[in-house]
Amino acid sequence: MTTANKLAIPTSQLLDEYKFCLEAMNRSPKTISWYLAILEKYFAFQTSNQMLKPVQELGAAELRAYILHLRQTTRWANSPYIRKATGKLSPYSIQGEVRAIKAFWGYLEKEGYIDKNPLARFPLPKVPQKPVHILSSEQIMTLLSQTDRHTATGAKYYTILLILLDSGLRISELVHIMMKDLDLQHNCVRVLGKGSKLRTVPISNLTRKEINRFIISFRPQLYQVESPYLFPRSDGTPISINSVQQLLRRLARKIGLDGMRCSPHIFRHTFATQSIANGANVFVLKEIMGHSSLTTTMKYTHLQPHDLQVQHAKFSPVANLRLRDNS
Repeated sequence: MTTANKLAIPTSQLLDEYKFCLEAMNRSPKTISWYLAILEKYFAFQTSNQMLKPVQELGAAELRAYILHLRQTTRWANSPYIRKATGKLSPYSIQGEVRAIKAFWGYLEKEGYIDKNPLARFPLPKVPQKPVHILSSEQIMTLLSQTDRHTATGAKYYTILLILLDSGLRISELVHIMMKDLDLQHNCVRVLGKGSKLRTVPISNLTRKEINRFIISFRPQLYQVESPYLFPRSDGTPISINSVQQLLRRLARKIGLDGMRCSPHIFRHTFATQSIANGANVFVLKEIMGHSSLTTTMKYTHLQPHDLQVQHAKFSPVANLRLRDNS
């Protein structure tokens, strides 16, 4: 492709081709929509500020101007679902947008639309390191005790809580579990994770028993239609993510988890942290959680001081030496 031809390609065509590329890479529709929405906003900003140029001429200066614009942008400003938008965009949202823009420029270089990526070394905006609060064993027991497993609905919610805590599944993976995915004879569940990657996740005997109990004793009471899903709605489609999120928020309020966000993702963090504290191999944990890199797995572990002390006492070279105490 000649330089003249490159310059002639409008951004709308580049975005269409990028969409095809993402689809070929088997990215989820939600991920593709997220990338394209950010890029459309970015190019719209350049146009409205008379800064839009061919992609070969856009670089760090234009991206810095956009970051300054984002820092002054109100959250949910154009959302039809939010009546009154308040507050500025979070640093995490801004970093996510910059990450998406950098990814697009990497694609442009790889496909030969630009000779050199001017954003390759562009630093991501820094974000504050927020402490992630995980659930303690006592809080887990209290949450479970608030769910009446002797009713059909209670048994469903109790089983959902156990699966989240026992497997570290993403909420999207949990709601799409199908009956055919269960291998209760071997204590495992097959799930379709990010990037349509299929993996097998082990579960404990207790969780297996509760799943089996729910299927035999309560699932027929809840659903009058045939459905392939373990937790369907009345029309046979999978239970919504929002309904699980609402359940967790309701239980958190009920037991007084003040100042702590109780979400499916907190359960995933709790699973990872408690597993490491109990002696899990981090490489095994990576496979169970469906991470592509060990770095991502480590971000999910938040060991407490007591856990660090216990592990240190087990593995410290000095603690395991038989030295005389001369004090």
